Amino acid sequence: MAYSHIERANDLEPSDGHRILREECPLHHEENFDPPFYVVSRHDDVLGILKSPEIWGNSDGPGVFYQRGGVLGSTDDPDHARQRQVLREVFLPSKMRLLEKRLKAIRDDLWKTFEKPGEGDFVELFAFPFPALAIAEILGVNPNDREKFHKWADDIVAGLGGGDLKLVDKANHELWDYIDDLVETRLTLIDQGDQLPDDAISTMTIAFSNGDLSRREIQRLGHQLLVAGHETTASLLALMVYRLSKQPELLEELKNKPELIEPAVEEFLRFDSPVQGLFRTNSKTCPVRNSMISAGTKLQAMFASANRDPEMWNDPDSIRFDRDPRLARQHLAFGWGVHYCIGAPLARLEARLALEKIVASNTRIEVLENPPISPPFILRGFTELKVKWN
Repeated sequence: MAYSHIERANDLEPSDGHRILREECPLHHEENFDPPFYVVSRHDDVLGILKSPEIWGNSDGPGVFYQRGGVLGSTDDPDHARQRQVLREVFLPSKMRLLEKRLKAIRDDLWKTFEKPGEGDFVELFAFPFPALAIAEILGVNPNDREKFHKWADDIVAGLGGGDLKLVDKANHELWDYIDDLVETRLTLIDQGDQLPDDAISTMTIAFSNGDLSRREIQRLGHQLLVAGHETTASLLALMVYRLSKQPELLEELKNKPELIEPAVEEFLRFDSPVQGLFRTNSKTCPVRNSMISAGTKLQAMFASANRDPEMWNDPDSIRFDRDPRLARQHLAFGWGVHYCIGAPLARLEARLALEKIVASNTRIEVLENPPISPPFILRGFTELKVKWN
């Protein structure tokens, strides 16, 4: 099968690419890339990989290249469990409820642009800054530095799919230094007996003081929260607006039945999974479907295709807000099992708040041209979304 099929699975309308992978090559070996890798695309196969962390581990990194020394989603137990325990309180439902009021204010301020007719890039105007400001709020960083975040995150994400590794290295070190400065500020406050800000950097600094995290782990955990915490949600928000513009009957349905907004968020996650699929590496030679995969092989679990598998979903290539509630959260957009996305509550909150605003607003948004898609392999989203509104 040609390399183009992997690219087609990340098309603006990816259903054909997904179907070809699932039907013709459910275990695809991509030989035209260095390093070569495998792809599984059927729901049962993807779920099987995710349910076997003892064989298919994360410690070689979530991207196509081998990257050791990661944290949280890029490492395995026992380090993964220890780090996750520290960050667990950051994303507790009680913390999300406290954050919601602040995020509504951020959302409403950004939405003022859309209260008068105009044209522009929805990614630049809303889809990127909303989650960027939200993750800044959670981490405890200056919101005015969001453009730095944007550049760092773009370079880092590009590297996961085969981009310029020199830019990745530069972005990593600049971001780590930035986080280290925030930790130093909080350590000074601890030494002075002063109260710390209620944010994730403070939580991790306290864990460092207690011997539960190293300074290096704080740098890298902050890095991972930044990239995972706003790039993917920005993609989700832009994809939602694209679909609502192209299928205005969906927006009317939500206006008539606003109680469908939460199920709609889950359906958008399923239909346009912002994470195309992450990579795992096997600790020993093992079977996948009818093949034996040598130890140390990179394999992509393609979440986006699994979420369109007709064996799991009725009418999978349609957006339907009336799906069985028992299946509503069975999609794999956030992964599954021990490495289920720790930031899922935040992503759901941001998506719900954005969708509530879109539905309640009298603003009509029209997409002006087909948007460019992010490169394949890891994330699925738009680099820009040119729209007009009135």
